[in-house]
Amino acid sequence: MTLEELEANLRQKYRDAVLLAEHQRYANAIYLGGYCLELGLKYAIAKHLHWDSYRTDGDLRVLKSHKLPFLLQFTGQEAAIKNAEDWQIASKWTEAIRYQDPRAVQSEEFTLMLEATRRLVEQLCAISL
Repeated sequence: MTLEELEANLRQKYRDAVLLAEHQRYANAIYLGGYCLELGLKYAIAKHLHWDSYRTDGDLRVLKSHKLPFLLQFTGQEAAIKNAEDWQIASKWTEAIRYQDPRAVQSEEFTLMLEATRRLVEQLCAISL
């Protein structure tokens, strides 16, 4: 996926998360918010490594991961981010969250997660959501 595609995709996931939250669909909104952060990390990795696209072919298949703490290590920004309050909130996301009972997620939890995600993506990618 090219940097332009990654940026468009992460922006779309963020906007979709906001729309879902406006309709009290917080569990799905949190899932998309976390996916937005994953894409932001992959964007940051590609930029840090001076790639035109995020690559996972051949020996790079290890980068075909959904684990946020693992991906953070390759961004060149781990030291600045891993102890930040926003990271402590947003990095709890896993791809398995999509199986969570939707009734278990409250609007406050979503708001914290999405704001943390927005700030992290903006810091990691130097873009505005």
